[in-house]
Amino acid sequence: MVEYGQLGQGGGEFRQARLTVSRIIIVASLFSYAGAIWWSVAVALFCASLGCGLAQPLVQRRRATRKDRPPISAIIPIKLLDPGFETAQASMFAQDYPAYEVLIGVAEHESPALDAARRIAASHPEVSCRFLRSAGTAAVSPKLNNLAPPLAAARHDLVFAKDSNITLDPGAMDAFVHNFTDGVGLVVGVPVAVRAKNFAGRIEAYSINGHARILLGASALGHGFGVGKAMLFRRCDLARAGGIEVLSDTLAEDTAISRELARQGLRTVFSHRTVAQETGARSFAQIYERQLRWSVIRRKNERLTFPMEPLASPLPAAVAGAFAAPLVSYPSWFGFSLTLLLWFCAETGFSLCKGWEVSPWSPLAFLGREILALVAWLRAFTTHEVVWAEVRFDARQGARTASREAVQSHEIGERPADASASRAPRNERSGQAAALSEKTRRV
Repeated sequence: MVEYGQLGQGGGEFRQARLTVSRIIIVASLFSYAGAIWWSVAVALFCASLGCGLAQPLVQRRRATRKDRPPISAIIPIKLLDPGFETAQASMFAQDYPAYEVLIGVAEHESPALDAARRIAASHPEVSCRFLRSAGTAAVSPKLNNLAPPLAAARHDLVFAKDSNITLDPGAMDAFVHNFTDGVGLVVGVPVAVRAKNFAGRIEAYSINGHARILLGASALGHGFGVGKAMLFRRCDLARAGGIEVLSDTLAEDTAISRELARQGLRTVFSHRTVAQETGARSFAQIYERQLRWSVIRRKNERLTFPMEPLASPLPAAVAGAFAAPLVSYPSWFGFSLTLLLWFCAETGFSLCKGWEVSPWSPLAFLGREILALVAWLRAFTTHEVVWAEVRFDARQGARTASREAVQSHEIGERPADASASRAPRNERSGQAAALSEKTRRV
């Protein structure tokens, strides 16, 4: 009887062990099937972005049907002497466009960036240029504070605004106007990173260009989003939407412009030409702060899509591949490694097809981008604090301490005495154009 009882007890332990093993197998199977679903969705989205991204220039060029060339007020807010600053500013003065003026917004009385901008403007007397100072803090976004005075002082209704680290090819502004068709309120350019000078810069370039692929893919499918590196819009449309005041409570003024114009029934579209974002040498702290700022802003403005962003990332897809690999009798390490390798090769091939920069450091930059993106994405759920132009901001409040009157007080720019065409035709650039430019330059 004792032996039988002992045998029964041992049998119970054996059945319990089998039950535990069965549960582990069921849980492992659930993880494997969940990984297979995630991996399939992620790879499908990735392949779609590759195909649509390659097709975007052709597709969007067919939509760009505007023929006339109205005069433009081009605005550049400046603050820091970032890498490629002079190249980027000079490109604004070299646009192959019949009539435009340049307005430069600056907060400081004196700065290295302002000195460089003055030298560049002086070397292009054929283009009317004005410098307008802003000391206001009425908007959360420091960029918007710098945009307000030039926007108020602009001669023309059509406004082209670009960041100080964006380099344009000579036909960029013309291409933007081509895309400004009926029903469009905002044309934006997809930034593509160029001229990275160190490893941290290459990580940032890989991040920017990975985002560019997704934006180009969305554009081919007819979607548009506010991307503030280069934008074309009408002042009258912005005024009807509520003007600067309606944008003043967010760091993402580009998203806000797109949203407010959409409420007026106007679409946002991407140009069929990308713009070059000067990258240069960066520190790891700088690229982390920039990625965190973008992540915090996206979490604030894109509450539905932000939590799903890892679906577009290869590192979570590789983890999913590791879980799914046993379903097809492969080890987990193989599924993880193969996913990363094929994803990297496909991205590199896409970059080569687009003529984007690729270097021997690209594999490490690819991995660095994924780690940085995941860390910034996770951190964005726990903070509202960001760094922009070496200043710390709260993404919910920023520097907004003033009222609407403070926004209006930014409008300090004098209009030039001659309100005729901002830029003389190329065959008429003479002493008269130089004299006009001299009259309109001031701080």
